[in-house]
Amino acid sequence: MKMEALFEKYGCDTLHKEQAVFASIFILQNRLQTAGEKLQTEISMKQWLLLATVECCPGPRTLTNIGELMGCSRQNIKKLAEALEKKGFVRLLPGKGRSVEVELTEKAKQYEEKVAKRQRKLLELLFSDFDEKETDELFRLYAGLYTGMERAEKYAEEFG
Repeated sequence: MKMEALFEKYGCDTLHKEQAVFASIFILQNRLQTAGEKLQTEISMKQWLLLATVECCPGPRTLTNIGELMGCSRQNIKKLAEALEKKGFVRLLPGKGRSVEVELTEKAKQYEEKVAKRQRKLLELLFSDFDEKETDELFRLYAGLYTGMERAEKYAEEFG
């Protein structure tokens, strides 16, 4: 089923629209991962996301803090970081107490420069149907979705 058909079928009322948007988030994630891994073959998209998150993470850049930003457990971040460390993209350093901090290496910075043009083109293709105002609105709507996600996480904790 093409996405247009999904939105047409489920665009009849608010509940169905919410279900279509919810499902499409997962579909888009899968498709972005597949396309992204064709564009950058040295590392996985999850590993790339870790590098991008480290770059924008306010200090300290610990496994825990990075995990909170990425929505992953510290253990998952550690596995990703250890794989990147073996490839020479990050260094894992002792932090305060028992924490571990992640530092980008020169290889990570060179890699970012190497794939930057492809990543810019990917974003251009993804957002070419949006003008600046629509992109601003989508950004605002996504911020609202993150607020809703925080409520959903609290609700889910009641069951887990």
